[in-house]
Amino acid sequence: MSEGNREVAARSSIDDVIEVYKRDVDRTLLRENLRKSPTERLEALQARQRFGEELARAEREARHRRG
Repeated sequence: MSEGNREVAARSSIDDVIEVYKRDVDRTLLRENLRKSPTERLEALQARQRFGEELARAEREARHRRG
């Protein structure tokens, strides 16, 4: 196989993998986030982190109560 054919085959293979991943990605969420300013995206991330921390705290408390 020539070098050019190998490059085309490699690109085709990579493109196939990308297409598989794209099926599972909600691109509307990506577009929605990209419409936000960097500050808005950071604030949303911080809110999700606080929510995750609260969930973890609630789980620890529930486990502690169960003994």
